[in-house]
Amino acid sequence: MGTISPGWRWGPFTARVPLLHLKPQGPELAQGLLVANATGLAVVPLYAEYFGMGFEIAVALVVLQSLAVYSSFLLFGEPFCPGWLTPALPLVLRETALWATPDLRTEFVNAVVLATAAVFLLFGATGLGKAFLRAIPRALKAGIILGAGLSALYGETLPRSGGRPSRLDAYPVCIGLAVGVTLLLIFSKPLEPWKRRLPWLGRIAALGVAPGFFLAMVAGPWLGEISYQGFFDYDGQFFFWPDFDGLVEQYSVLGLGLPPAAMWLRAAPLALAAYIIGFGDIITGTAILEEAARDRPDDPPPLDPRRTHLSIGLRNLSVALVGGPFFPLQGPLWTGATVVVAERWRRGPQAMRSLMDGVASYYVFGLPLLYFIGPALELLRPALDIAFSLTLILTGFACAYVALGMLHERVERGVSLLVAATILFFSTPVALLLGLLLTAGLLGPDAWKRENAMLRDA
Repeated sequence: MGTISPGWRWGPFTARVPLLHLKPQGPELAQGLLVANATGLAVVPLYAEYFGMGFEIAVALVVLQSLAVYSSFLLFGEPFCPGWLTPALPLVLRETALWATPDLRTEFVNAVVLATAAVFLLFGATGLGKAFLRAIPRALKAGIILGAGLSALYGETLPRSGGRPSRLDAYPVCIGLAVGVTLLLIFSKPLEPWKRRLPWLGRIAALGVAPGFFLAMVAGPWLGEISYQGFFDYDGQFFFWPDFDGLVEQYSVLGLGLPPAAMWLRAAPLALAAYIIGFGDIITGTAILEEAARDRPDDPPPLDPRRTHLSIGLRNLSVALVGGPFFPLQGPLWTGATVVVAERWRRGPQAMRSLMDGVASYYVFGLPLLYFIGPALELLRPALDIAFSLTLILTGFACAYVALGMLHERVERGVSLLVAATILFFSTPVALLLGLLLTAGLLGPDAWKRENAMLRDA
């Protein structure tokens, strides 16, 4: 057996410094420049729509949340490619839209982020996570995930603020093109043999959402759905400086203070739903790395569920304190990126010296360079609505196949569908209560016994 890659230990965490502990990996650096930086900008249009943020403040929040993501491997020593709790995103947005003004929405999302941080910190420090999950039957978990997927898809059909048409109405061909190409590259079974046979196709598929998104960017002007006139007319400075002062003063907990008690009560069910989703991501990421680690006994991945819980809690806490309403929430895993890095890592030291090298390189060693280059931001800006719609539609697809794959009995499927519909048409708290009642009445104690057995095996 080998030894875990070196770093500076502090408490349960391990900090690693680029170039000292982490060596650059060319393929991951190239993908990160294309994918990791651009993906973070996808939510910028929503910051304006829901919270009234200007572009400079919205980019400042993107930078701060990105630094929190990067801290996962740089500061805390997590071996996963970190990301957002993406399935929780549509759940949070649905509840956020019920508040009348941007100020109220800001405080509500801050409460959700803080509550999520508290849940992960509490369950990580006490080890109560599995005990909580034993109380949540499989049908209810699947219903929450399916409800998130339905909410994501339904939200793309709704008009935006200011009387603007839905994103699907505004960019129908571009979104269809981006989604279609991405689904084919990531999920197509007929394409799998071709990806193995043609290395260039495999490399394109490994870029995840980037090929479909950039194809839509190229086709957009020809289709008349987007325009780059702002980029060609751009006469601003090359270096762009986001408005960090405005973000902290107007949107963060440090600037606004703690949200009122009523918002905490509304936020608590969302935080619990986010924890259920996040725990599933931890199990998924662990399975991916353990399977790949069979081929790398020289570089055992530093897996520690307790540390993962604590790091997610601290990342969400830091974003709420100095950043503000980051509604996608900080999560443990970007599944697609983790798979891409793990597949090259498992080929041996000649392909990738250590797993942590690959993870850090995929995020360009934690340097959010793109967000400070004015022309690059102006080039991407017209297509950000397409990027966000692509993110949500893929979330809906992934949530559906994960949720439906969890269920093996007809009654469970019916319970999950009712829970999902309640999330879509009413609210998450009502759905949680309904799911528990339906499980008790229709499935009985066996539903909890099966869950306990599954968790013992996890």
